[in-house]
Parts: sequence; C-alpha cells; structure tokens
Amino acid sequence: MTVKSATKKKLQDLGVQENYAHELADDRKWDDVKLLTPVEIAKICGTDSKSGEQIHNIIQGAAKGNKAAPAAQTFTIKRKRATRRRTETIRSLQNYNHSKKMTQIDRDMFETMDDPLFEQIKQSAIDKGVWLTPRMIHDLVLGLRSRNVSKLTAKQVGGVIDSMSSALSRTKVDPFEAVGIITAQSIGEPGTQMTMRTFHYAGVATVNVTQGLPRIIEIVDARKTPETPTMNIYLDAADEKGKPFNTEEKKVQKLAASLETTLTGDIAGIEVNVAQRFLTLTLNNKNLRMKDMTASEVRDKLSRSLRLYVGADDDVKPKELTIVPGIKKEEEMADLSSNPPTYTDLLALEDKVKKVKLKGVKDVIRANIQGPTKDTGEYYISTIGSNLAKVSEFKGVDRSRTYTNNIMEIHKYLGIEAARQSIINEMLLTLEGAGLDVDVRHLLTVSDVMTSEGQVRAIGRHGVSGNKHSILARAAFEVTVNHLLNAGIRGEIDYLTGVAENIIVGQPVALGTGSVDLYYVPNEE
Repeated sequence: MTVKSATKKKLQDLGVQENYAHELADDRKWDDVKLLTPVEIAKICGTDSKSGEQIHNIIQGAAKGNKAAPAAQTFTIKRKRATRRRTETIRSLQNYNHSKKMTQIDRDMFETMDDPLFEQIKQSAIDKGVWLTPRMIHDLVLGLRSRNVSKLTAKQVGGVIDSMSSALSRTKVDPFEAVGIITAQSIGEPGTQMTMRTFHYAGVATVNVTQGLPRIIEIVDARKTPETPTMNIYLDAADEKGKPFNTEEKKVQKLAASLETTLTGDIAGIEVNVAQRFLTLTLNNKNLRMKDMTASEVRDKLSRSLRLYVGADDDVKPKELTIVPGIKKEEEMADLSSNPPTYTDLLALEDKVKKVKLKGVKDVIRANIQGPTKDTGEYYISTIGSNLAKVSEFKGVDRSRTYTNNIMEIHKYLGIEAARQSIINEMLLTLEGAGLDVDVRHLLTVSDVMTSEGQVRAIGRHGVSGNKHSILARAAFEVTVNHLLNAGIRGEIDYLTGVAENIIVGQPVALGTGSVDLYYVPNEE
C-alpha cells in the first residue's frame, strides 16, 4: 500500500477524518479522489452511505473552488507522539569488599586450600620464617599430589620448605645482572617460532581474534585500538530485586540485545522509490522482538536522528515507514509534487538511514551469550568491539570481572596499574596460545618499562627507545642524524651509563663482570 501523502493532507485540511483520508489516499492522487461516487467512497472507507455522501460533498465543494463546511462538524484530534528523553545514568562506585575480592583471587585454589597438605606446608613455612604466597603453596600441593603423596611427616615438610627457600633464593636477580637483555632474548627467541597466522577461532560464533605475532606487535606498539577488540562481560548473581540474574538466559539475552549496536538495516528492509523520490522501510517484527524494540520507538529515533518527518502506515503499530528527503514536517508534504527532492538527495538519505544507530553501545558491533559454565551455571556475554566505560554503566554488569583486550581503554577507565596488568595478561595469553613458555617475570619487565612513567608507551622510537636518556642509545636505534642534531642543539651530555652507548665508544659495559674493578696485588717478598 502506497499512501499519497499530499492527497491525505489535503483531505484532512478539508475536514475529513484521518482514517477516512488515509483510505481514500491509498494509491490515489487528488484528481482520482474527485471522480469517486458517494457509494465508492462509503465502500472504500468502510462506512455507511450517509457518511459517504457527506465526504463526497466536501470533496466536490473543494473541487469547484467552494469552501464547504465539514460534515457534522467533524474534528480530527491528532495524538502527540511520545518522545523518550535521553537520560544519562552513572552507576555509583562499588564498595571494596576485601573478603569478596580475596575469594575472587583465590577462586582457582579453593579445592587445594581445603587440602590438609596446604595447611601443613603453610604452617611449617610460618614456623621457619619463609614467606610463601598461597599460589606457591598451591603449586607445591599439586606437585606432591601428582607424585601420589597424600601425607608428609614433620621432617619431610621441613625438607620441602628448605628446598623451596633455596629455589626462591636462586631465582632472585643478582646485582648488575642484565635483565633487559635476558628479557629481550627470552621473548624474542620464542617469537621467531610464532606463526604469522593473524586469526584463530576464539569460541564465539563468527568471531576471529588477532593472535600470534601480530598480537604481540600490537601490544608492544601500544596501539590505540587493537585490530579485533573484544570483551567478556560478566554479570551480577542477582538483580536489584534480589532475583537470580546471571543464571537466567532470557535476562542475559535482553541485556546483550541492549548492548549490541542496532542499525536500521538490522530491523527493517530499506527500499528506494526512485520515481517518487522517497524511502520505504519495511519493519521486521521478528528482529524487533529479538532487539527488544517497538515500531513506534524506531520511528521516533529515526525522526530525531535524521531530523526529518517519518510517515507511517499506522500511528499505533506501524509496519511501513516513509521518509522523504528534506521534509521536516508533515505540512511540507503538500508542496512535494511542485518541488520534489533530487536523486542525489535520495541516495544521500539512503546512506544516512543505513548508518543510524537505533540502540546499543558505540563500537560494540555484536554481543553473543556464552554459557552456562559447568561450575556456576552462569552466562556471560562475549562481544566484537569494546567500550569498557559505557558497558560498565549498565545495571547488572559485574564491573570487577568484566574484561577487554583493549589496553588503552583499560588505562583510560581504570588507570595505569590496571593497564600494566592487562599487558602482562595479554602477552601471556598470546604466548600460551602459540604453545610457547616464557617466564612471566620477563613479561613483568616489559610491562614495567612500558608503564613506568604513568602512560602506556610503545617500545619504539615514539616511546621507550626514542626517549632514552642516552643520546647515543637513541641514535643507535633509528633516525640517527636527527637525534644527534637535536642533542647538539640542546647541548645534551651522555654519561655513558647504559649498554648501547658503552659498546659504541668501545668500553666495558657496567653490567656483570664489567660492574666490578679487579686489581692484582703481588706478594712482596
């Protein structure tokens, strides 16, 4: 059904009720309506013959140029369309609960902590004055269990603690040890074995995540946006009313629908009427229900976003929406025949309509439900795209567990310490995914260097390497002439305290054996 808007508008101006005007303007121009008989009008409008006669008199009076009075003083009351005001909601800060946080940290060790061996080793370490973290004791217990050891004597426990203490002392870094070079070798050598494959399946339908060497490069380059940003959104156990939340699939699905960006093309078919210069949007009810939206809501949001008049075949439950380029008010439809929009305007409007965001969080392209997990039976949401700050404002989102692989977002929202930890997590996850074993302390060294000045800096000439205190070390990396020229202009002095600068000038490095001076004192006899 194609309603001639200009015809409908003219009939309403003459006093014909909106529902009758709508039916008469169905695929009819004004000249066609003038030729209708009272019987035809009554049949089209679905009314009695008397009302059909009255409407016919109004139409004929207007056709002859006479202003006929509206039949029976018919008044048309237009219902004002309700508009939703955008409200900014900011969730209050969560109170820090120490016991809850420790429970989250120790969640992987619950079974081990209940083991009698755990308590026995813990108490023995306290008695001997050896400091062991719960994770160290956890690993010890797992090692003993793998050897089918279920009980230890006091002497055996003492031997385990002494062995652990000795191992800890051996793993400490000696003074003047070249930890930077060792770190570079520890990560660089396995890195040569990493495949160049950019993507792999990440457990979410149609989601490919950058992995391998490209992901390592993204991290050390401190890219503002990763190639494939993703989020894992965990939810609260109960909602505001105290009812279960993260174990209820329908509730989680509803939240996922509100997070996922919904464009016009996701809920409607867009058809371009080139001849009459307007767009027709056919709404898909199934998609609307899935996105938890109504047709009236779509109409309202399109009108506000485009700042144009959006016509509908039904004001209450529209199925088709009509948009004409340049028409901001319904009254302007009367002048459409004399001043139609251009074809260029129509194509520009089509492109703009396709990009209108009707619902969801910016940059969150897709949100899929995962779960339920085997242990807790809870569901969580995996996304393509990331917006940690906005997602954290949604009620029901557990902000303490929600995670993104976008390090810069974490830094902006949670601070430099959280960004430092995310660098460690992401590098460790990537290396383990490639089947490589790198000591986590080397990753700690990299993350410390990248975040030591309060910002996430790239390891390159625009970050760490380009901001070294040594002139020669900067010049040895890249753009040698520029570094030397700028240092000469500023009158900088190189005190030769590092590795590269000492090698350049051909003198011993102040590390390892070069950190001490040896003297031979002959015996005087």
